[in-house]
Amino acid sequence: MKRVEYRLLGPVQLLVGGEQVELKRTQERLLLAILLLEPGKSVPSERLIELLWPEERPGNPRRALQVYASRLKGLLAEADPETRLVSSSEGYAVQGPAGRTDVETFAALVQQAKSTHEPEQRRKVLVDALALWRGPALADVASEPVRRRLSAGLDESRWAAQELRLATELELGRHQELLPELADLSAALPLQETVAAAYMLALYRSGRQTDSLAVYTKLVRRLADELGTKVGAEVRELQMSILRQDAALDLTLKDQTPHELPAGTDLLVVRDAVLKELVAELSRSRPDGVPAVVCLYGDAVDKSAVAIQLAHRLAGDYRDGQLFARLQDPSGDAVPPRVVLGQLLPSLGVGEADVPDSVEERASVLRSRLAGKSVLLVLDEVVDAGQLRPLLPADGRCAVIVASRQPMLGLEDAVHREIRAVSGGPRSGQES
Repeated sequence: MKRVEYRLLGPVQLLVGGEQVELKRTQERLLLAILLLEPGKSVPSERLIELLWPEERPGNPRRALQVYASRLKGLLAEADPETRLVSSSEGYAVQGPAGRTDVETFAALVQQAKSTHEPEQRRKVLVDALALWRGPALADVASEPVRRRLSAGLDESRWAAQELRLATELELGRHQELLPELADLSAALPLQETVAAAYMLALYRSGRQTDSLAVYTKLVRRLADELGTKVGAEVRELQMSILRQDAALDLTLKDQTPHELPAGTDLLVVRDAVLKELVAELSRSRPDGVPAVVCLYGDAVDKSAVAIQLAHRLAGDYRDGQLFARLQDPSGDAVPPRVVLGQLLPSLGVGEADVPDSVEERASVLRSRLAGKSVLLVLDEVVDAGQLRPLLPADGRCAVIVASRQPMLGLEDAVHREIRAVSGGPRSGQES
């Protein structure tokens, strides 16, 4: 079955398999839209007539409605057999599978966003929801008075989602990026207090207190001159807080320092000498742009345990966090660097929507995020140096602990140590 989509958030469209089905008559598109706005419910014929012909009715409006309904019924039978237009003594209804209209998808995404506590994920869901809008709802089928009657609730939901997105963007510290959009919104909606409040806060957090207060003054004057009303208490309180330079207005981002090390396991004392040696190796100073890299290799299962135990001993020296990733999947296949980077970047505060596509771009973002920071990376079950290179930072304050079956040949400035089974004791390998 080809996918069927009904689009009402903009020009009214019916798509089957991604191809638009032509609905030639405006009245037929409007009838379809009215019925889809109340899926499964019978809409009285008199109400349909009133909406289809708000000014001048045809000589026999019920007969005209029957003709349009019959044409639409035939079109749906051909384009979307699972959806039916049915008539009754009460009126007409569209019955079919739920979730096929962009209105339903929008409502579901907004509800998902409201229940999402993580700001970056909430922002992504809201961006996806608002992207469904291609203009005013029912933009091409109804006069503005009729359109408002039918879609007033939709327009309100759209604006509520927009307000939540703006608040989420501010929560994420994107006040400077928001300034151009808020300036445009403020000009388009000069009496909207929520826009003014968001604009004031974004300007204040960008170090523009005077401009922030000017937005408030302009809002007060417009409300008084055009509506004869006063600004609301919430915006007044915001203005007072800006005047006081209240610390409560400052951005307080949640701690995004990653602490991803798995729990350590008890190692036999025989490993202690190796651990002390490696701690000393990783603790010595490095040239700028060259991270400390230690590769623990061998067939012994213990190599991963040694790597994790070593990381726990060093964790306190890396104030900006510790990252952990396994570079083999459960079936033993190598995980591509692009996928590993996609797992690491969100731990460094990169939103899912901001993670680039290519491995080169992702590696560049990783290096940028780690620049100037002291972060310890533990990369377990590494297959080869080619898999590892895109994951390496370019800052001497960072360090990398690698666990692999074989030495990372060709990896410059790495220190290699072979980890054997306990019965044979540890043995130092060659440095490279």
